[in-house]
Amino acid sequence: MNEDRDERAERRVPLYRNLVSHLGLLVMTGSAVLIFFAMLSQLTVKQPSPYVGIFTYLVFPAIFGFGLLLVLYGMRWEAKRRRRAQALQNLPYPTLDLNDPRQRKLFGYALVGGSVLGTVFTWAIYNGYLYTESVEFCGTVCHTVMKPEHTAYNYSAHARVPCVACHVGEGAGWYARSKIDGVRQVFAVAFDTYSRPISAPIQHLRPARETCEHCHWPEKFFGATLLQLPHFRYDEQATPEQISLTVKTGGGSKTHGDSAGIHWHMVIDNAITFVTRDNKQLDIPWVRVKHADGATVEYFAQPLGKSRAEVAGRRPHAMDCIDCHNRPTHAYPTPDGSVDEALFRGLIPKALPWIKKLGVDALMAPYAGQRAAHEGITRAVHGFYESKYPALAEQRRADIVAASQALLGIYDRAVFPDMNVTWGTYPSHLGHRYWPGCFRCHDGRHVSPDGKVLSHQCDGTCHTMPRRGPITALGVPERTSAKHWHPWELEAGVDIAAHERVLCHECHQAGRGPLQSCAACHQ
Repeated sequence: MNEDRDERAERRVPLYRNLVSHLGLLVMTGSAVLIFFAMLSQLTVKQPSPYVGIFTYLVFPAIFGFGLLLVLYGMRWEAKRRRRAQALQNLPYPTLDLNDPRQRKLFGYALVGGSVLGTVFTWAIYNGYLYTESVEFCGTVCHTVMKPEHTAYNYSAHARVPCVACHVGEGAGWYARSKIDGVRQVFAVAFDTYSRPISAPIQHLRPARETCEHCHWPEKFFGATLLQLPHFRYDEQATPEQISLTVKTGGGSKTHGDSAGIHWHMVIDNAITFVTRDNKQLDIPWVRVKHADGATVEYFAQPLGKSRAEVAGRRPHAMDCIDCHNRPTHAYPTPDGSVDEALFRGLIPKALPWIKKLGVDALMAPYAGQRAAHEGITRAVHGFYESKYPALAEQRRADIVAASQALLGIYDRAVFPDMNVTWGTYPSHLGHRYWPGCFRCHDGRHVSPDGKVLSHQCDGTCHTMPRRGPITALGVPERTSAKHWHPWELEAGVDIAAHERVLCHECHQAGRGPLQSCAACHQ
């Protein structure tokens, strides 16, 4: 009787009783404790660190899974050891006999415990999936890499739209594609091989019809938009002005009548295809337009022969919303436009003399890093008034501090030295003030073989002629003005017609101050 009892006891020695499995159990226990406290931290702390989520739902569960694999590997290793040792009294595989009260009890414990554990980890895996889809994960986990894009995102009109809504969209296919690409990005961050600045993924974005158009419905676009742009001159008084124009947004569908406008380019009744020489789509040598009636016209940038040769070796691209609205969420301000806005909103006191010129010059000066920029901008503003206007510097110290703080905020929104991001790093194709934009095609230099020119005359087609006048109430544009619409009047005797082919962005460039005289171009 005693021998039978000893034999049963020996036969029931579990397979997990080995060093490897014990180590795995230790890893599982430790990671489970860490997961519990991490979840508790998320529930009790109002603003937990973004790293808490990644450790709670990704790192710690991965460690737990590794521990489980160690347990299973140890059991398999123990089973092979018993076979080699021919220890038949200790079977290499576990047995289950529910007629045995002890085994039935252990089975019940295992079933209940496994169900609870499975439920908890299913919840953790699901929350891990949600976390990888969150703005926090996309924008703040890799602080240095994504700081420029995340900062621009927070200031954009899409700040409440999750990153994945545009960068991934619906469906398992694009989700899997984004995560596979994400593995490459993780390795690039881990081994510090990512580019500085990071490249804009225009070529790899999902088509706008599958993302943007869930909210923006092109078939419903029509009408016009009034723009009232505040402008302050570079004189001592920072003279306030307003540039007013009506942008003919229009639509691309005949159902709205004769309302073509800018959105005529939408691929509804018309189809546009183009070829670009660079990955930023700034240089477009060839455009093909297929009209609603089926007529097709091709336009080649001059010289014609060179453009034809390049088109033959490049893949045509069908025009999409993102080809013009390429910075809908990650737009970076320009120094002069940002100072104008800050003056208009009262963030920079308008009573400070020369504040427009001083602010723009301070923002555009080269700095070694963010700390040096903060010191340099503050020193430039305070030093100017202390040396040029000592009495005013004493009386309006609070205004000078407010101005310098506003300028620091503008700088921090657009310049990120660690990522080599500065004022002109990421071009915007919307409009044509600081970058080619519309003039990538509508520059007056794209010509069809039969001599038809792709026009660059904005007035009448895209927007009304701008008007310059005093700042007016919202929605009340200046109807008549004796002033020329451009704030910088050409000098007397200058042939205005000779400057018709000078495009806006050739003088206005992000990060470069406006040209003050003809000598800037004509040496």
